[in-house]
Amino acid sequence: MDDLYRGQRIGKYEILTQLSLGGMAELFLAFTSGPGGFRKYVVVKRILPDAKGDEQFVKMFLDEARITAAFSHPNIGQVFDLDEDEEGLYLAMEFISGQNLNQVAAACRRRQRPVPIGFSCTVARETCNALHYAHTFTDPVGRAFPVIHRDVAQKNVMVTYDGVTKLLDFGIAQARGKLGRTNVGMVKGTTGYMSPEQVRGEVLDGRSDVFSVGVMLHELLTGRRLFGAETEIEEMQLILDAPIPKIQELNPLVPDEVAEIVHRALARERADRWPTAREMARALERHAAKLLFDQEQMAALMRELFEDKMAATRALLESAGENDSLLAHAAVRELSKDDGEAFQKAPTHTRPVPESGVPSGGKSAPEHDTDERPASAPPAEHPDARPQKESPWGFVVAVLLAVAIVGAGYGVYAFVVSLPPAPEDVVAAKDLEVKPFVDPRLKVDPGSVGPSGQSPNGVTRPVAGEEDSADEGPTTKKVRRSRKARTGTLTLITIPDSEVSVGNKVVGTTPLFNVSLPEGTHLLKLKGPDGRTYALSAPIKSGEATRFRVKLVDLPPL
Repeated sequence: MDDLYRGQRIGKYEILTQLSLGGMAELFLAFTSGPGGFRKYVVVKRILPDAKGDEQFVKMFLDEARITAAFSHPNIGQVFDLDEDEEGLYLAMEFISGQNLNQVAAACRRRQRPVPIGFSCTVARETCNALHYAHTFTDPVGRAFPVIHRDVAQKNVMVTYDGVTKLLDFGIAQARGKLGRTNVGMVKGTTGYMSPEQVRGEVLDGRSDVFSVGVMLHELLTGRRLFGAETEIEEMQLILDAPIPKIQELNPLVPDEVAEIVHRALARERADRWPTAREMARALERHAAKLLFDQEQMAALMRELFEDKMAATRALLESAGENDSLLAHAAVRELSKDDGEAFQKAPTHTRPVPESGVPSGGKSAPEHDTDERPASAPPAEHPDARPQKESPWGFVVAVLLAVAIVGAGYGVYAFVVSLPPAPEDVVAAKDLEVKPFVDPRLKVDPGSVGPSGQSPNGVTRPVAGEEDSADEGPTTKKVRRSRKARTGTLTLITIPDSEVSVGNKVVGTTPLFNVSLPEGTHLLKLKGPDGRTYALSAPIKSGEATRFRVKLVDLPPL
């Protein structure tokens, strides 16, 4: 079953796939094309028909467009277009190539390592720079037009794969101008990251966002939720009166100066906080200068954590313009895989932790999750540990995240790519030219990974005498060594998903995208969810992409 929206148009944008569907709006990955192969990818947010009559939601939708479209800052996600077609209003937003901070923290936690201190401080500094721009914004004709974000949290801060921090979702921002304003006493935002005055429903200024940055940075540095509880009301109460744990009691590796910066941002009286977001950014630059990552180091960490999702996104983008959408469908399913929880629950009391920088014990928990389970501590990290600058990185493309306003209460929710499992009844695809086959020279032996004659790395060699002479001179050996060094790529989709091994090495779980393999014919071992294994022979040509899409039941068993 293909994506029902694929190929449809929203205004001038052609839909590649639907990303998500909420109660008030839906999101699409789309693109616009032009002469000479021009193509620009965007995320389109469209109001659902049922929400068209909701005046407050429509006003918020329009406010978001008008606020963000006027911004021009490298650390703020952009809105390119606001228009209306026969289906209603829609926004075309910047396609962001990266992951949000919840996903970064979860990926680090899954690898049993802390989020690097320098990475966290750099993200906080760049977020503060973006906020200062919004707090002091002046419109094109020179009128002061300050904007308070009101929902600064990990879900709304992304780091791109080229190492740039992006602040997203001004959907509930408060503009001190002609746009719709929230009534005093109305609370909006992500509860665990609100300032005390925001919880009380008071009039806000930029220092409210500074408090939210403090919460975010405290959590990144300690690996724990600061104000996490089972209900929103309980979280609000914690914000108002719960003791704030000292960072160095949870992570002794955080320098004194950095801890002081965070705790000043978390002062409950706004007069005691950093007076502006810029002042907090400058403090980080002064006192954490040796820790801060440059853009190349930020990008290196992102590539290390999300290489698989980057490859999946590339496959998704490359499917644009093709008739069959199953490759796109599989790519989206890969992108929707969860790295796990980002943070442990908020501690009921502070306690020292191992020198890893992330406390052991307790379950990483999203908001409102208080279950605790044992967890091993990640390895220790020196405060200055960071990816090496000399690491070369090639072309990288994006895992995308878009943020939209949905739900019955006008809350703001972060969307991740999410689609149902690939359909069981699809086998062939016009876009996949390479058909699965088993090399007739191979004798699949049950219980073995490959036939006799297969090298340990899984490359199947021809039967002796068919292609190679028994006597090889120096020139022949040199040519064979050169051939082994040449590689191609494999993209593999199986129905159902399977664990893929080449020789004795597990390559990963399908869908796989652009996996590099040496030139030659490889015998792949595919292990299905029922434990049964199957064989697939994959010819890899140097510099070429080989793609398969198969049903396991159509393959010979091992």
